[in-house]
Amino acid sequence: MEKQFRRYEKVIGLCFLFATVTYAIGNQMIENGVHGHLELSSTRLGIVFELINSFAVVIIGWMSSKVLKSYNKSIIKGYMFARFIEGFLLAVGAISVLLLSQANIEPILKLRELCFSLAMLSLGAFSSYYCWYLLKKRLAPKWMMGLGIIGYLCLLIYSIITLISELSPIWLFTPGGFFELIFPIYLIIKGLNRSRPFNDSLNNSTIVHLINRP
Repeated sequence: MEKQFRRYEKVIGLCFLFATVTYAIGNQMIENGVHGHLELSSTRLGIVFELINSFAVVIIGWMSSKVLKSYNKSIIKGYMFARFIEGFLLAVGAISVLLLSQANIEPILKLRELCFSLAMLSLGAFSSYYCWYLLKKRLAPKWMMGLGIIGYLCLLIYSIITLISELSPIWLFTPGGFFELIFPIYLIIKGLNRSRPFNDSLNNSTIVHLINRP
């Protein structure tokens, strides 16, 4: 079982890195295509890259739930669904480019921005809680999870700002960007510290049983 978990962790780590690269490339190609710097075929390739990113994001959520299935199910499932929501919204934003024409450039770009902000809202809210849980259970180094909490809270703040104003403080991505580079490498090389598995529901019921035991 431990070997299977390690395989999952390595896939999760690779998906983190893969998602970052594919979205960066895809988004840049779409942005250039919208402003007429690339051919239509290149823009469509950018859409494919963004859809690959969405698939990788979903895999991260699904496999994370497998690796930590013996822990708090509510938190783990919440993180999984947050990743699913992120992947879906980013996919909608990517596919919307197929409807692009000279007459609707602004509405489509607004839709992409909205989808991205809502995706980051979901990711920031649940991932900060997820990192806090990993920190609490000592499943990863404290400094790393602390960086993750800060990074995703900054992402949450970014999404709120972009949803209620015209501002786009890109610098708020910096701590989260460092985390999503360091954490996957850690998962690939070492993996989470599951030396003492902890099942919240099992331990709670055990404690109650011991208290009520004659």
